[in-house]
Amino acid sequence: MIKRHHFMLSTVGVTMLATAAMAQTTAPTPPSSAPVAPTATQSSAAPEAHTNLAGQGKWRTSKLIGVDIYGPDDKKVGDITEVIVDKTGKVEMVTIGVGGFLGIGSKDVAVPFDQVNWSDQPMAAAAPAPAPSGSAGGAGTMASPPAAAAPKAPAMYPDHGKITMTKDQLKAAPSVTYSGT
Repeated sequence: MIKRHHFMLSTVGVTMLATAAMAQTTAPTPPSSAPVAPTATQSSAAPEAHTNLAGQGKWRTSKLIGVDIYGPDDKKVGDITEVIVDKTGKVEMVTIGVGGFLGIGSKDVAVPFDQVNWSDQPMAAAAPAPAPSGSAGGAGTMASPPAAAAPKAPAMYPDHGKITMTKDQLKAAPSVTYSGT
């Protein structure tokens, strides 16, 4: 009798669980006269303008970290290590990591954000050295010009920045300290 009682309770329990599971996976059908709100799969293909920020002159600060910075002689002086904002959210400064090797021995120097000239275009590659004319085999060969960079889609960060300070001036500048860290 007890075994039969356990069997019946188990059967009722499994039936109740199966019913609850089916109720959760079956969506109710709306009445035919009620308007149906579009779901995520039914939304329009074109994103709304205010949600797609690419190409609108807005940059993600997380993407600024690591952007190369060049000096007045077009030589790399460092890269962005931090973006400093004030309490209202206005970007005041960027810190540039200078010196060192692979991040060891480098220091961060603060530069006001408005003193960096940002560019979306890649730095021009240095022209290759001309091939020597009159090689041993006879006629000289012409080196092919470097391939032009393909235009890229609007990025959420610049390609690089330029400042008026040289690498030596940055190395001589005081390093940034963060109080409380």
